[in-house]
Amino acid sequence: MLSVIWPFTWSRFPIREYGMNYESQPLQWHEIESMRNEASITSRVVQSYRLMLDFYGMRLESEETGLLSRSSPSGFAPRYANLVRSGHNNLRISRILKCLSELGLERLNAGFLLHVLNEQSEHGYLSSSMIESSMDRWWANCLRNEEERSWIASVIQKVRRDEGFVWSREMYEKALERRRISGGLDGPLSRSTS
Repeated sequence: MLSVIWPFTWSRFPIREYGMNYESQPLQWHEIESMRNEASITSRVVQSYRLMLDFYGMRLESEETGLLSRSSPSGFAPRYANLVRSGHNNLRISRILKCLSELGLERLNAGFLLHVLNEQSEHGYLSSSMIESSMDRWWANCLRNEEERSWIASVIQKVRRDEGFVWSREMYEKALERRRISGGLDGPLSRSTS
């Protein structure tokens, strides 16, 4: 089980800063450039991301857009419950999102953030003060693209402040498709209750 193998996250998702593990060494700029330019390395990072998503009860539907879904109709619930219950996962997720950004895979971060927001808003899953705080304060700030970071922050704030607003699966999918076509997530946020 991955939760017992604590080195998995820091060894598969290196970042430019020291982590909670004294054995993890920060990435250097020249290492980042080499890793970004090596398709086999970025492919392994995406494979590790898929593995972690499965551990969290999620599945990567599109490597191009970052679209996620639940891992399976019956298997996601206990994994979501573990994610809500085990706060150490929040640090792992922060590290994963930072690594994806470092290695030029940042497009996957928006898919993760907006999926979690959809689950919170439309279905009531992954709604704990710990996850919401991590998402609002840390995960959303792992995005380097200022426009995406700002737009996602505004969606998060709208969900948190406007009880009648629901960030639906349809809105999630449309946002990622809009980015695929036009290059940006930015779009209208309409009121939705379905």
